[in-house]
Amino acid sequence: APGDYFPFDDLGVPLIIVRGADNELRCFYNTCQHRGAPVVRDERGHARTLRCQYHSWSYDITDGSLTAVPDERDFVGLNRAERCLPQIRCEVWDGWVFVNQDTSATPLLEWMGPIPAQLAELQGPTLQTVARRTEVVPCNWKVTAEAFLEVYHFRHIHQKDGDSHLDNRGATMGLLPNGCSRMVTPFSGSSYKNLGMETWDDWKHWEVPGFIDIPTVNPMVRCTSSAYSIFPNLITPIAAYGFPFITFWPIDKGTTRIDWTHYAPLDFDPSNGLPPHWEARMENFDRIMGEDFENMAPMQRSLESPAMRGVPINYQERRIWHFHEEVDRMIGIDRIPEHLRVKQLMAPYVGD
Repeated sequence: APGDYFPFDDLGVPLIIVRGADNELRCFYNTCQHRGAPVVRDERGHARTLRCQYHSWSYDITDGSLTAVPDERDFVGLNRAERCLPQIRCEVWDGWVFVNQDTSATPLLEWMGPIPAQLAELQGPTLQTVARRTEVVPCNWKVTAEAFLEVYHFRHIHQKDGDSHLDNRGATMGLLPNGCSRMVTPFSGSSYKNLGMETWDDWKHWEVPGFIDIPTVNPMVRCTSSAYSIFPNLITPIAAYGFPFITFWPIDKGTTRIDWTHYAPLDFDPSNGLPPHWEARMENFDRIMGEDFENMAPMQRSLESPAMRGVPINYQERRIWHFHEEVDRMIGIDRIPEHLRVKQLMAPYVGD
């Protein structure tokens, strides 16, 4: 509702996201323009004006303008217009809120290329947050992201009694503009037979028992593992009964916080606890994430070894190469020593 707000600190600077009186979402720096105190301190709340608790300087919820200054007569020459809350980019896609400190950045929906159209079937505005997990991993953020950009590792790390849910040999890698990508992986023989499929591409409109279904999700997504990456730090393996957004937040060179937040159509209130079928779903996904985490810290140490002489990338891993090409473009290729640059090779393969 207008006046609702919540702080957002994941970019390393204090921000606040507010719904204005015009019903639009905006993002301001959560920094009072008097002495630098936070304008709001609660995890979330509602306010008619944003009032700093230190000296009660107050700001408009819609445009961040400075609206009230106690004892203003004592501030000789104060220019209220120059003391508004600085605003940064805040854009919404299907109910998910994205912020960007770069005021000249490409508009969000343009940046995402074909992804919004392809994921419209997920009915984002109708979904709710089921649960959120977080883990701090002693590993560089790019290495953590790479683990979710391929399934080459899947049958080696994520297998049970020698059987894997996916057949990585059939995975297809779609390279999308701006470092974004898509991966579709068929189920393994045992998995697709358990679903009553005769072949890996015998796609059916099957629904997971016990879960509310998103009816618009297409049969291919229901009968494969389909995942999207939105550069720089969002990866989502989608499904018709709900799915996680996995985000990667660098803390320092060797430490990353990974969040995974599940969204789904719900007929229960998650604040009262999860029903058994969702508890089982979360436990299974947490187990898979844990198997990846176990590999990351040792890998970070090995990568820093003088024995590392570069990384050969195969077709199944080419989303990683595509990802690093975009990282270099963001840094500025001319600013990177030549021996550290990733060759820009993937442009001919980028499509929709």
